[in-house]
Amino acid sequence: MPRWRLPSLPRSRIAGVSSAEAFRVLLMGTTVLAGLTHGSFSLLFWLSGVSLLAWVNVASVLLYGLCFRLLAQRRMLAGLLLMGTEVMGHAALAVVLLGWDSGFHYYFLLVVPVALVSTETREWIKWAFALGVMAGYVMLDLLCRHAVPPYALSPGVLNGLHYFNIVSALVILAFLASTYFRLVARAEARLRELATTDPLTSLLNRRALRERITLEDKRQQREARPLSFVLADLDHFKAINDQHGHEVGDQVLVQVAGALAHGVRDVDHLARWGGEEFLVVLPDTDEATAAQVAERLRLAVADLPRPGGGSVRGLTLSLGVAQRADAESTDQAISRADQALYAGKRAGRNRVVRAGSLPPATPGDQA
Repeated sequence: MPRWRLPSLPRSRIAGVSSAEAFRVLLMGTTVLAGLTHGSFSLLFWLSGVSLLAWVNVASVLLYGLCFRLLAQRRMLAGLLLMGTEVMGHAALAVVLLGWDSGFHYYFLLVVPVALVSTETREWIKWAFALGVMAGYVMLDLLCRHAVPPYALSPGVLNGLHYFNIVSALVILAFLASTYFRLVARAEARLRELATTDPLTSLLNRRALRERITLEDKRQQREARPLSFVLADLDHFKAINDQHGHEVGDQVLVQVAGALAHGVRDVDHLARWGGEEFLVVLPDTDEATAAQVAERLRLAVADLPRPGGGSVRGLTLSLGVAQRADAESTDQAISRADQALYAGKRAGRNRVVRAGSLPPATPGDQA
């Protein structure tokens, strides 16, 4: 008999992350990085004797602190507008005072991707804003690239500032791209999990299990290995709902799902098949071994504490077991497990029935 390990029950429910929330987190990280950058600029300008820009960068640090607070309060539009105004205003002022060769104009370009991935405005507004930023950049180039700046820094300081701004702009751009990618990938993974998970029990849903059955069926046929199915149905569940209410019924389903999840291997697949039915797919498992697993699951559910404050009588399962035969499809094997399940219901419930032990099915067997 294979060695069975008890996996932990999956998380109860994973909330999806909206694109707006991902964008907000991205901007909050950007404000921290920008604040640190402006702190470095302030120190540099103090040392270079450009006190005006030193104070301007102190103000920029304070503005980014305000931006962070606005974003933390989910005041997205105010935070985004304040950030965009600061970036373009600071870059334009620095270029006018220090010259085009200082490299501050590169920060203008960072506003464009942020504007386009924003979720706060309609598409045409985002593109209009982005085109306005581009036009402003071209205008700044025309006015300042060949102009003599009011503050003449030494060539060494100017070159250092130029390359610092190139590296800083590239680092911020890389941070924006990598952070946004990770946030989107994480949100996509959570949405994918929600799409394949039953919201009540956190087990796989029927659609997700069917996809896994298809993959397992191909693998088992290719490697000529057995594949078995256990279909379980909670006995008297309608009576539980009718007598104790749907809230208690939901508690029962969650408890049963937990017991089943702890009774299968990591390589097995367990899903809420519909209503109070659960289906277990057992790769590399013949019908006899699958019946042993089903019996262990039946006992695990029978040992559960009585839900609803003890008002519900003991829980029991009826289970049907079938191994896919060489000449049949997985749907046919599941149908035979269903026939075995209903044979167990007719025989008194709370039992495991193997499809291989049943006589050939007739049209009235499940009537």
